[in-house]
Amino acid sequence: MENVQFNNMIIANFLICPRQFDLKKGQSNEVAKFREDEGNCNFKGKMKDLKNHLDKSCNLSPIKQSIPYEIINQLNAMNGQIKELQNVVKDLQLQLKDKDNEKDKQIEQINKQINDLKVESLKKDKTITALTNNIQQYQIQFDEFKKKFETKVENQTINIQQLQLQPQIDTQIEQEQKNEQKEKEKHKDCESMLSFIQSPNLENGVDFLLVTANNHTINLKNNEWDNYKFGIFLLGKNITLIPNCYELGYLKIKTSHLWIKHPSSKIDCSKLGYPANQGPGMGEDEGGGGYGTKGGGNDRQSGEMYGEETLLKQIHFGSGGGGIFLNEGGSGGGIIELIIEQQLINHGSIQANGEDGRSSGGSGGSILIELQCQSHLNELKQTFGTITCIGGSGVYNKGGDGRIAIYGIELSSDDILKINPKPFNRLCK
Repeated sequence: MENVQFNNMIIANFLICPRQFDLKKGQSNEVAKFREDEGNCNFKGKMKDLKNHLDKSCNLSPIKQSIPYEIINQLNAMNGQIKELQNVVKDLQLQLKDKDNEKDKQIEQINKQINDLKVESLKKDKTITALTNNIQQYQIQFDEFKKKFETKVENQTINIQQLQLQPQIDTQIEQEQKNEQKEKEKHKDCESMLSFIQSPNLENGVDFLLVTANNHTINLKNNEWDNYKFGIFLLGKNITLIPNCYELGYLKIKTSHLWIKHPSSKIDCSKLGYPANQGPGMGEDEGGGGYGTKGGGNDRQSGEMYGEETLLKQIHFGSGGGGIFLNEGGSGGGIIELIIEQQLINHGSIQANGEDGRSSGGSGGSILIELQCQSHLNELKQTFGTITCIGGSGVYNKGGDGRIAIYGIELSSDDILKINPKPFNRLCK
């Protein structure tokens, strides 16, 4: 048993003093007591240091040889094995070192190869970059050449087309010049047109209307178009154009020119609207007739507004004023519709006023004027002069105003100085 324990300590390669071991395990109580009196040995060390310890530094005196020769032989054998193991370890360490050195060389060689590859890759990258730049330069040069070539081809194509189309272009230019000349000839002012209509091929009252005598009243068709292709010229004094009717007069004129020369001449549809106490805006009792504005009088009496300002959707006669017993109201104004293709010169008046009444006035009627001459070639001046459709006066209340709309020209502030009421104005219908 003791040998087994001792062997285990030897195998562990870490020994205690044999004398200390004997003191604890194999001696009589007397010897143990004696040894305790002598003290203890605290040695713990390797086999190679044991002999030196026993000979020189152990404080326990030997009693007898406690280590058998068999154990010593085993220890010596084990010591030899340990040395062999140490040699094996050294050999293994040398082998590992050689392998590490070889591995380091391999790593160094691999790193060198990697660096060589990097250098080669950089060279290839530079080569690729240079080639790319060359390709881009060639592409730029090619694009420039292509553009120049296409431009040259396009110019040649255009030249060929121009040569082919030149006769047609010349003909077209010549035709446009002729058309422009014809258009200019169309845009005659009133005086030029007056000279033109002296031709024996044109008939007064059919192709044109020319009145030079004074104090004349001309009756035109009511609610039908009167067409005078070569103009209307009222050159005498106190000339009046009226529709041929007694009430609900609607004068419709289409002409190239309209010239009213003297202030005493006029186109007149006054008093030709709804009679007294009639119409959508008739006055009640003594109230004025209404249309574009309310008639005069209190809320119960005054005629109401109706219709719309453009006169395109609806165009109305003026309404009659209210009357009581023998004091009749005035009639409303009639309707005038003018289409003028070239020039309007109005030094007289165009009117569709309400009638004055013994009780209250009728409302003004409607005047619609369309100028069809405002092309870039037409520089003829338009003179609007006096245009009115105001309500009639009355003993008690005045009639409301009618409505005026003018198309085909943008009116200036000077144009509307003598237009009453203020017209609705727009360039196009």
